[in-house]
Amino acid sequence: DDDDDDEDWQEPLSECEGDRKKSQDAESSVNKVSGCYPGKPFSCSDCGKQFLHKHSLKRHMRRNTEKTSPSFSVSQNFPEVKQNPVSKPKAHKGKKNFACNDCGKTFRDMFCLKSHMRVHSQEKPFSCASCGKSFRHENNLKIHTRIHTGEMPFSCDVCGKKFKHQHNVKTHMRIHTGEKPFVCHICGKRARHQNNLKIHMIVHGDERPFGCDLCGKKFNRKTSLTSHMTVHTGEKPYNCDICGKSYKRKSHLRTHITVHMEEKPFGCEVCGKRFNRKTHLGTHMTVHTGEKPYSCEFCGKRFTRKTHLDSHITVHTGEKPFGCGVCGQEFTQQGSLNRHMKFHLG
Repeated sequence: DDDDDDEDWQEPLSECEGDRKKSQDAESSVNKVSGCYPGKPFSCSDCGKQFLHKHSLKRHMRRNTEKTSPSFSVSQNFPEVKQNPVSKPKAHKGKKNFACNDCGKTFRDMFCLKSHMRVHSQEKPFSCASCGKSFRHENNLKIHTRIHTGEMPFSCDVCGKKFKHQHNVKTHMRIHTGEKPFVCHICGKRARHQNNLKIHMIVHGDERPFGCDLCGKKFNRKTSLTSHMTVHTGEKPYNCDICGKSYKRKSHLRTHITVHMEEKPFGCEVCGKRFNRKTHLGTHMTVHTGEKPYSCEFCGKRFTRKTHLDSHITVHTGEKPFGCGVCGQEFTQQGSLNRHMKFHLG
């Protein structure tokens, strides 16, 4: 859930739709206000006339306060305006008098209605000069062109990382704030991104679509399959920068790194030996207690560690998960494979 690479362009909603949903990629304060035509950001909600300055719009609204206010209905071909001579004592107060004849959606001005009509007509008048892709709204075209120009106008105030879109900055900021707004309703686990939550939800389902071609074992995540494949290949891609020891999984490397840490806060009350992880102390305590909490379901033999039990189980199942990448010979334990590899290495 540390992904913050969702920087691929996605066509945002037009600001002229319905409730004027806030655009995820607001280009500027001008576009936030106008939505349709950024040249004149202030538009009259009743007649659609646009103004460059806010005070000009206010003056226009005062002049029309006592006048009748028209009501419009526009079809796909934008026919003539139909006037409704109903007197309004307070005109220009955010009323949505422009209705779409196709879906009934209402808008504050004619320009936004016309922009909306492209949804029904499928018209995309704004084309990219580089690749020819077309868009319904000019603002979407501007955002798209960043793919070709490489422009990244939005940056993180904390670490300085740059992004093509503003919504990517907001998502990225969760790394610094620790915010995880997406919650699993089954187990309560939280995720930083909605996509991560969707991936997590597979854990609660029975579906395991990713199968190993070598042993047939199935997994619910592709990353789990990739991690599993190291069992067959013997690959250990994660290396310790301090001692050079290699591991198959990143989590194992993280655990190993603590060995090099000076702090060992967990001490054994019996012999005084200290450990940097509580789990290591728990495993160590079996030396004194003689406890063997892990038992084999086939023969009942007990072990102090789960890894020892897992290795023992292969005696009963006949499973040989460790395969030689050179000759294909298979082994029940990693140690046996390591000894075998010495023959190939000379």
